[in-house]
Amino acid sequence: MSDKVQFTLDGQSVEADAGMTIWEVANGRGLVIPHLCHKPAPGYRPDGNCRA
Repeated sequence: MSDKVQFTLDGQSVEADAGMTIWEVANGRGLVIPHLCHKPAPGYRPDGNCRA
């Protein structure tokens, strides 16, 4: 059994697996959060890969 967290996202109460990012949860619900550096790939680290 995985741990779950509950929080409010865009005015709605949501439940997600512990460790998921807010972006992942929003994307899974069809919500768009503007972002500059995100790539849903294993091993991708935005702190070392994001350049503006």
